[in-house]
Amino acid sequence: MNTLTNTFSSSKIIYCGLGLALTLLSGFILSKLGRPLNSAIFTVHKLIAVGTVILIGVSIREWVKAVDVSAFFPVIVGVTGLLFLALVVSGALLSFDKLAVPPILMIHQIVPLLAVAFTMITVYLLAGNKS
Repeated sequence: MNTLTNTFSSSKIIYCGLGLALTLLSGFILSKLGRPLNSAIFTVHKLIAVGTVILIGVSIREWVKAVDVSAFFPVIVGVTGLLFLALVVSGALLSFDKLAVPPILMIHQIVPLLAVAFTMITVYLLAGNKS
C-alpha cells in the first residue's frame, strides 16, 4: 500500500465523520436537557469536539502534503477553521448562564452545519486530487 493510499485511508475519514456526528449528538442531548448544564455530558461534548477538530486538522494537513491543491483551497480551509473557531467561542460563551443569549445560541446551532459542509467540501476536494 503506497503512502498516498495510506494518507487517504477511509478510516481517517470515518473517524472524522464519527467525531462530528458524536459532537452534534452530544450537543443536541445537552440542549434538550436544558439548564443547568449536565456537567458530564458537557465535558464529553467538549472533549469529543476538541479531539475531532484536532483529528480533522491533522488529517487535512497530511492530505495537503500528498496532493496538489487548487489556489482557492486555502480559502476553503480558512473558512472551515474560522467556523470551528466560532463554534469553540460560542460554546464557551453558552457555558456561562449570563452569556447564553439567543444570538449566541443561534450561532452555535447554525455554524455546526456550515462546519460539517465545509469539512465535507475540503475532504471532497482533497480526495478528488489524489490521482
